[in-house]
Amino acid sequence: MTAAAPPGMRFARRLGRGSIFEVTLVFDEQGRELICKRCTASARLAAGEAALDREREVLMIAKSVHAPEVVASGADAHGAFVLQTQAAGAPVRTLLREAGIASAETWLELARASTKALADLHALRDPVGPLALVHGDISPDNVFFEAPGGIVFVDWSAASWRGAPKPVFSGDRGTLPYAAPELARAEIPADAGCDTYALAATLLAAAVGPGIVDSATDASRLLEVGSRGVRSERMHERRDLPERARSAVTSALSFERASRLVSARELAELLENT
Repeated sequence: MTAAAPPGMRFARRLGRGSIFEVTLVFDEQGRELICKRCTASARLAAGEAALDREREVLMIAKSVHAPEVVASGADAHGAFVLQTQAAGAPVRTLLREAGIASAETWLELARASTKALADLHALRDPVGPLALVHGDISPDNVFFEAPGGIVFVDWSAASWRGAPKPVFSGDRGTLPYAAPELARAEIPADAGCDTYALAATLLAAAVGPGIVDSATDASRLLEVGSRGVRSERMHERRDLPERARSAVTSALSFERASRLVSARELAELLENT
């Protein structure tokens, strides 16, 4: 039973189950809520434990208020596990499910805080130099937001960093339709510019709802994103948002990378000055 709590922990409830990880909420001996990640039974036999190890390793490196903290890791009779701090707030996906779209005030808080948080993560350094940290799979599910201004990026198994081993899933293209077109076409590995695009696409969805592409299936979405990107022009439907903010996000979603705003720091500065 992959949902079992590690020794010394008390199981609370399941939070989600994907193709690779099962995520549960547990309590430690002091009553603190923690996130427990384990591989699903099927993934454990494939690359699941390598993905779990990768997430543990990157979170040990990426010391930031914008990423979970690893509390413990190990293995028991139910397999390997990683215990992490719980991100405050809720994923952007929940915001969209409950409200459909974000109000202008909430959207501006989310946009300013999340772009600055991503820029700070991209700028992390250690005594050797820049960590070259890349999340690799930003989407409305992986950005937790707590007003005012609290941002935590979760689900780091697709991350890369300076000196990182090769990705566990070499063909990973992020989450559609938030993947940058060149990543969807498998032309490059995910980099900081792809993170910026994915966050901008997440902000577009928060502004106008989930209809940022026309396609309904993953296969058709992959083709659409790779051939023309998301419907960034929809950003201008939100006349209650400052024109400068709308233009900044649109620029970060340009189909051609050469003409795109790829720096999270530059995007954050444009949004902060709206």
